[in-house]
Amino acid sequence: MGKPFPRVAIGAIFTECNELGGVPIDLSWFERYELRRGDEILSLDRGVAGGMLDVLRREACTSVPLLYASTTPGGPLTAECYRALKRELLDRLAVALPVDGVLLPLHGAAAAEDVGDLEGDLLAAVRGMVGPNVPGVATLDLHAHVTAEMVAHADGLVAWETYPHADAFSTGQRGARLLVETLAGRCRPTMAMAKVPVITGAIHGSTQGDDPFARLMRRTKAWEGQPGVLSTSLFLVHPYLDQPGMGSGALVITDGDEERAVAIANELARAYWQHRFELEPRMWTPDEAVVAGLQVADGPVVLVETADCCGGGAAGDSVASL
Repeated sequence: MGKPFPRVAIGAIFTECNELGGVPIDLSWFERYELRRGDEILSLDRGVAGGMLDVLRREACTSVPLLYASTTPGGPLTAECYRALKRELLDRLAVALPVDGVLLPLHGAAAAEDVGDLEGDLLAAVRGMVGPNVPGVATLDLHAHVTAEMVAHADGLVAWETYPHADAFSTGQRGARLLVETLAGRCRPTMAMAKVPVITGAIHGSTQGDDPFARLMRRTKAWEGQPGVLSTSLFLVHPYLDQPGMGSGALVITDGDEERAVAIANELARAYWQHRFELEPRMWTPDEAVVAGLQVADGPVVLVETADCCGGGAAGDSVASL
């Protein structure tokens, strides 16, 4: 008899949370947007989960779908909502055991009313069920708040590379490939995360052109493909969380070389610190903005309160500028 196909569980609770003014997220948010159970997940062909499933099919792995709950950014999840989703995901995992690996397409900037670090809490719960020897890989947005709990309970964390985001599918593929390579014994992922106390908005956070974050991202990605370096990720933390230990920096995964992972992550974090002032946008008072706007020859001119951005989970209900 041949070796059985690896069984890989896949599931997620995916959203981005604004703790400084977002409307609380309850279960109805996920029901309106995307709440898939069991085999319903297998039809996903887009986004991070779609990329993961694509690789699992190509590599002859057996996908074990759990729960995929995704919704738009908002405030923290209500305690009741998170308990219900977490319980269902873990219950489905318990029925599916044993599995050979776990894939979790997460965001990294989610929070619940009674659990600050939602992803760290979920990863710890999954790890507690599958045990220490079953590899688990999670994908994250590059605006994630990467915590020690996330690093401790995952074998690999792989982040999106583009902002504006254009690589959700390929990020899912990269995360799944890392897991498949680990299951095959072709690599031993070893992670290190280095942060500096920099929290900025995303105005200069583009990964295109000459924005400071774009230059830092290119420097980070230049390490990938070098001998022994499996993955590099750069994080511009979501600024509308209110959690301890927030900061921006780099996460590096090497093939069993912790010392090298630490050294590269520290080097990239130091570079981030050196660019901290370039990442800060110019701030205008309302009067200054109006004067500057009147000097623009051809419009339109838009005065934007960036902190009230619905795409960052805010309520979008401020009319102070208007």
